[in-house]
Parts: sequence; structure tokens; C-alpha cells
Amino acid sequence: MNILSGFFTDDLAIDLGTVNTIVYAPTQGVVLNEPSVVAINKYSREVISVGSPALKLLGREPNDTEVYRPMRRGAIDNFEISQEFLRAIISRVQNHDHPKRSHLVIGVPGSSTPLERRSVKDAARDAKAGRVDLIDEGLAAALGAELDFDNEQAHLVVDIGGGTTNIAILASGGVINSVSLSAAGNAMDDAIKDYLRLRYAVQFGERTIEHIKCKLGSASHDKHDPYLDNDLEIVGKQLANGGALPISVSAREVRGALEPVLAEIISAVRRVIEDASPEVTADIYYSGVILTGGGALLNGMAARLQHDLNLNITVPEDPLTTVALGAGRLLAEPERLQRASLRLDGPAWEQAEKLVVNW
Repeated sequence: MNILSGFFTDDLAIDLGTVNTIVYAPTQGVVLNEPSVVAINKYSREVISVGSPALKLLGREPNDTEVYRPMRRGAIDNFEISQEFLRAIISRVQNHDHPKRSHLVIGVPGSSTPLERRSVKDAARDAKAGRVDLIDEGLAAALGAELDFDNEQAHLVVDIGGGTTNIAILASGGVINSVSLSAAGNAMDDAIKDYLRLRYAVQFGERTIEHIKCKLGSASHDKHDPYLDNDLEIVGKQLANGGALPISVSAREVRGALEPVLAEIISAVRRVIEDASPEVTADIYYSGVILTGGGALLNGMAARLQHDLNLNITVPEDPLTTVALGAGRLLAEPERLQRASLRLDGPAWEQAEKLVVNW
């Protein structure tokens, strides 16, 4: 991150994710992409490191260090830690010789409660942000996938992140409906961990489980997919005696462990489509589904959705950064940002008259 030492800006768009935090600056593009992890001295409460250096300590913390993930399931898990984390990442992309209070645009799940939104806003303000706007992650993801602001046709966006899957229907630059569920990347990790614990009586750490998901995870609907023949040897801790035990896990096993989470995501997408008006349903038939987030990178995910929903699936070139890019687009359009900014008094779709605007 030394290349950012001279960088300075007033405006930043942030995808404050459960697993990764991405920061976008209008004139620079993506200036930070780091794990949402912070290491803190347990006695002085000083921040030791954030991002990748802090992630390396996870599971191997020195006795004077605590490692936190400030976000859980798309919401702030610890207000004080989140404040320190935000302050640290904002500091990393600003000029320390001339610090200023930034204008932040932050993506949040569309179904987030007013309390959760207020917590994000307050944490950002306490981290020395001058102005904070919150926008629906589904809207941000669509804009980041280069959806036209003025397109009046309804589009369905499925953003599979670490803590939440956000499903949103959008039209004319606004949100028609938005639903968030906890079946996402972390739920997949938990499913793999539980399967291995029950099948082999072995316990694995968070980083190992993430490695298994990246190497062997699959959503493929084809039982004869050659990818499912891959396997991986990993070492875990035996529950019986606490000793190390190497085991070989196949992609087919991991695929089976992930099935309940995948089925929940697909079922939720179906419900959103079923609840839509006939005009919207017809639009989605032609426009298909925009798939974003880290879950879009899971082997066979796009093909699985296309097979189960019978809709065309579009995946952006870089699905991980779409929320930050979309929030950045709104930074350059103050009027549109003001109208798209989420209120603190109700879910996004309850503000439909304020959010759906023909620009």
C-alpha cells in the first residue's frame, strides 16, 4: 500500500463487507482491497494491523493480541472495533500531511434495519468522516456492473457476499424490492466445517475452511462434472485426542455440504420473482439475472442459477468490486446519490416513491 502514501481525496466509496473491504476513489479507481480484519493489542487497545497482515494472525494470535472481524452477516458486530477499522482504512488512503474529513458512500444490505444502518453511519462519522451516505448493495452492484441509470426495464441482481446474499429488483435507477439473507459465503464455510466435523471427527480453522471452499467448492448441477473429481489433502485437529490428522477431501463431498446453502439462495431468488408484478416478471425474463459478489466466483454458480431459474445469467468482469464501483458512480452524480441514499426510518422498498425516479 506504499503507492497510496501520497494519495488524497475527499470522496470515497466503500464496500464494507464481512470478508473483504473495498475502497474506491473517483479519480483513482479501487485504491484498497483488503480482508475485513483488524488486530488489536488487548491491553492498550491500539490497532496493530488491518487487512492482510491482521488476517495472517487469525488462529495464531500472540497472547497480547486479539483479532476481530468487525462485520458479521452484513452488520456491525462490534461498534468500537468497527470504528477503529474504518479509521484505519480511511487513514491508509489519505494524505497524512493534509488530513480531511471524507465524504463516504457505503453499501449496506437492502433489508438492513434502521438500527443497523445507524450503527454503520455512526461508526463512519466517529472515524472522522464528514458526510456518510448509505445505499442498497443491490443497487450499487447493478451500477457497478454498468447497468444504465436511465434503463426503465426491471433487472434482477443477486449479490452473494461473505455475510449476506442481497437480492434486488431495480428499475429506472431505483429499488423496487430488496431482500437480504444470511445464506452466503460465511454460511458456506460453516456448512463445510460442520460436514468435516461430523464425517471425520476433525476440527479445522477458519482460514483452512476458506482454502477448501476456494479450491474445491462447487455449485455445479452436473453430477458428471470433471471438477467434482478433484481432491485436497488437509490437516486438522482430532476431536478425540487433540492430535493432528491429515485427511483427503473431494470436491464432490464439498459440493454436497454446500447444497443446503445453495438451495436456500435459489429458493429466495424464486420467491422474489414470484412476489414481483407481471410487468417486472416479464422484464426479468428478457433481462435475466446479474450475478455479483464473491459467490459469483464459485465454480458452476452461474450455470446452476441458469439451470434452476431458467434465466440468462450475466457475470461482470470483476464481480468482487461491483458494489464499490457502483457507489463510486453515485459519488459523481450528487443528485442521484441524494435520491438513492437510504433513510434510517425503514427498509429501502418502503421508500419506493422516493427511490424510484426517472432521471
